[in-house]
Amino acid sequence: MPNPKSHVAYGFATHVVILDDEGRVKEVYAAHDSGKVVNPISIQGQIEGGVLMGLGYALTEDFPLKDSVPQAKFGTLGLMRSTQIPDIHAIYVEKEELLPFAYGAKGIGEIATIPTAPAAQGAYYAMDHILRTKLPMENTFYKKPKKSPAAAK
Repeated sequence: MPNPKSHVAYGFATHVVILDDEGRVKEVYAAHDSGKVVNPISIQGQIEGGVLMGLGYALTEDFPLKDSVPQAKFGTLGLMRSTQIPDIHAIYVEKEELLPFAYGAKGIGEIATIPTAPAAQGAYYAMDHILRTKLPMENTFYKKPKKSPAAAK
């Protein structure tokens, strides 16, 4: 083969985020165009890790910079704790017709992160009809609105 290909890094993914009555993420359904699943344990870990990264980006993590210099310590970045991780349901969408290389598999890596923040935003919008346009989203279970000093009096 003059130009061998070892993997494919394009595909389709869609996520659905389900909130509980308090606005906490309860479940995430993550469907991914997988080609042919060669290693089920690996793809499960890639999807779960990507979803968790996307949830942190959407809901809890903040990395403030001033003139490109970090202004926070690691413990204050808002990384999710293990007790905050929702049930993540990875769905593998396999095709009958396989790609002609890499045993028909597709790469599942960064794509597992991409749909999560929009899915979380959509879940909150469905809950309260507030359009949140910045990340991490504010006015959620995870980030309550900041009270002004005047309101505290």
